[in-house]
Amino acid sequence: MNKGLILITGALGRIGSSLAAHWRDRECRLLDRPDGDLTGYDVGWTERFAGVGTVVHLAADPDPASPFESAAAGNIAATLNVLRASAEHGVARFIYASSVWADYERWRLAPTMTWYAASKISGEALVQAWADQLRRPAICLRFGFFDPAVARAHPNAETHRLTERALAFHLDEALAWSEPSCSVRYAIGDLPPQGR
Repeated sequence: MNKGLILITGALGRIGSSLAAHWRDRECRLLDRPDGDLTGYDVGWTERFAGVGTVVHLAADPDPASPFESAAAGNIAATLNVLRASAEHGVARFIYASSVWADYERWRLAPTMTWYAASKISGEALVQAWADQLRRPAICLRFGFFDPAVARAHPNAETHRLTERALAFHLDEALAWSEPSCSVRYAIGDLPPQGR
């Protein structure tokens, strides 16, 4: 295994594209829809996990209004399959793209549990089990609203906006996590200007 080799799922999405640009000097293997459907376990895409040291699982249905079928497939089944491929190929570290929706009540994002929020909470539990059972490091990052192309978002989204600089910082921190356990962290806001 190449401990420096990073596999990024959902590499063509907003976060994936930004991360691939930030880690352009690292050895990254990019995986997205053209490479295979993660909602079905298939050797065609799972073989891409061979030799990988860290998986950054960003692929998901990102819509907070997702209906049951879409949230279950895109966020639960796909996560199970990626964790299975990671276990079978001896991946040493797992970084999971959760969401502030996993704590929707704190952020006043919805009056009741949504399928999307439930799917992200489920994903965190699956990653926790992977870390605990295999005694490997894992991080669940509860990402806030991330879209560099949107200058001003809906007020609810704006309260937990994540900037590109902060995204890079949180993912660099997650990549350095080495404790054989799972940690859940928030990835929101911006970083203070350098030199302060």
